[in-house]
Amino acid sequence: MRVYYNIAFTITLLTYWFLTKIYPYFIRQTHRQSGILYLENFPIENSGYQYRAYKWAEILSQNGIKCEIKTILPDKHDFDICSPQRFLIISMRKRFWQCLYARRFKTVIVRRELLQFNDYGNLFMEKFLLKIHPNVILDFDDDIASAKRQPHEITNLYGKLFLENGNKFNDSLRLYSKFIVGSEYLKSKVLYENPDVSDNSILVIPTCVDYDKYSAKEHQKDNDEITLGWIGGNQNLNYLDKLIEPLNLLSKDHKIKLVVVAGKDYEHPNARFKIENKQWSLEGEKDLIRSFDIGLMPIEDNAIGRGKCGFKLLQYMGLGVIGIATNVTINGEIITDGENGFLVKSDNSNWYEVLKKAVDLNDKFVIMGQNARNQILSRYTFSSNINKYLEWVS
Repeated sequence: MRVYYNIAFTITLLTYWFLTKIYPYFIRQTHRQSGILYLENFPIENSGYQYRAYKWAEILSQNGIKCEIKTILPDKHDFDICSPQRFLIISMRKRFWQCLYARRFKTVIVRRELLQFNDYGNLFMEKFLLKIHPNVILDFDDDIASAKRQPHEITNLYGKLFLENGNKFNDSLRLYSKFIVGSEYLKSKVLYENPDVSDNSILVIPTCVDYDKYSAKEHQKDNDEITLGWIGGNQNLNYLDKLIEPLNLLSKDHKIKLVVVAGKDYEHPNARFKIENKQWSLEGEKDLIRSFDIGLMPIEDNAIGRGKCGFKLLQYMGLGVIGIATNVTINGEIITDGENGFLVKSDNSNWYEVLKKAVDLNDKFVIMGQNARNQILSRYTFSSNINKYLEWVS
């Protein structure tokens, strides 16, 4: 089966590489209509799809701007079970026609990458879209290059023959002229890779939440068990390993449990406290977060960690949950230590001390939770960023 997919992928890659090279010569330039097309990668029931595309499209539509979202596999189950090889084949076919369809819109917003997981063909699909459409914006809220361990050298013959790019995402930053990014740190990455881009061609918009529409966590002052929670993608579950020993120490003097909300279960053989695993769903995430007393965000002070945009904190704090996070880049902007949450040193050396301090102050959680929610409502919701976003993309 793998051999079949490799052959099919090679044929598909060559076919669409060829089409993207010759097709622009046969496309007649036409007057583009108004409206915005989002080219998303993830399924509909995915937080990136929801909070970087769908909810903005909904707001823009309410303001009279036509919006559509095109993705590869809309159904989360189909996305989860699809093999990487099959996904690449489907992606190339769909993206080619979506790029042609994009000519009906005034603006196209590419989410992260046009061909996710595919580094072959030296950005041929991006070059194709940018050749046939004059107003394309790249939107991202992670340091994708660092997450993919780029740049790296291409050493295998197949990769060299089929133009595998070992620095694909950074190279893509040099192709676009307009960007929406999730933090000032990511803006600095764009300017470093593409110094020809003007400062006002980059819009910094956090991954906003709409939690102002929902009720906040109701903290109990006499809580005899503290629920610590974490929500995130399966690929980030390893961050929780850093918390096992601090939580073990904390559990000696306090009754605690850890609730993990993800796509798969988290277990650790050294944990001496209760771990409850909850399956993430778009509909259930708010109730699950409200079950936390404290929301956790451990990260590393490296290129991957610095590229994150604090979305977990926005989710926790937007619902009045106390956040504790590693003090790396934007986390230190979101949390005011001791007022609406707690910050851990960037080297993660004092998690136990901070956890103990937070738990000992649980009678202050009502006030701190309100402070946390106010912080998010004032700066990190769709309603607080709508004017800036509308002015920039329309």
